Amino acid sequence: MSEEAKKKRVKKPKSKARKIIEWVFTGIFLALFAFLMVGQIDGMVHKKDHYGQQIRLGYATFVVQTDSMEPDYKVKSAIITFLDDADKIYERYQNKEKVDLTFMDVYQAPLNDNIPSDPTLTDRVHAPSELPIVTHRLREMHVNPGVEKGKGKYIFIVAGINTDGNLSKEGQYQAFTEKELLGRVIANSDFLGGVFGFVGSPFGLLVLLLIPAFYLIITSVIDIFKAYKEPEEATEGGASPSNNNGKELNLSEEDKKRLKEQLLEEMLNKKKGGEQ
Repeated sequence: MSEEAKKKRVKKPKSKARKIIEWVFTGIFLALFAFLMVGQIDGMVHKKDHYGQQIRLGYATFVVQTDSMEPDYKVKSAIITFLDDADKIYERYQNKEKVDLTFMDVYQAPLNDNIPSDPTLTDRVHAPSELPIVTHRLREMHVNPGVEKGKGKYIFIVAGINTDGNLSKEGQYQAFTEKELLGRVIANSDFLGGVFGFVGSPFGLLVLLLIPAFYLIITSVIDIFKAYKEPEEATEGGASPSNNNGKELNLSEEDKKRLKEQLLEEMLNKKKGGEQ
């Protein structure tokens, strides 16, 4: 195929269905990317307020490390929490709802002798990597009158539900305030936990960024493949000369000139014959 013929090849337009699919795909990706970016920024900005834990737009995922909440939450299962307002949690407690809460356990971590153990007095000073995270069921909730919310107004008394576990034996309770609260458990699922963990990781974000790039590459390769497979279309000024098998003849300029002269001679001979 000559260069001129390639330039004149008419490009097949995309179908309406394909255009709609591409727009929908692009819209979903942009919305998801914007949501993840906003959540990532929010988690990084407020990370210091939650003992180094990234809580994105109020939501976080944690992996259960002990059997204290079995059979409801098995070891290695993922829980999804929402950082609910302490006042709303108190309303749930008064309504006798089942409430499972996740806290940063600053009171079980190794302590300095000069740091008090009363949860209403002060925060304990630890590196985030030293602080264990605990998820237990709310048993009692007390209010400290005159204390500002966020500074120890509420005291949560929690315990595990597995009384055979080492960390949740009968009568073994823990006390926390809203300062250590990381969220209320709203879901427990290995699959959802894996999805949220993957999306929230740098590798997951990279994969999401590469998906549209791979899509464009694949569709471009398909278009190129189709273009070479399609039969050659007629170009302006007439069809390309071909042989009996329908294949294009690669003629030199000399051959083309000779063919034109032969055609012209035949036309003149026919004209002369008609005049006679």
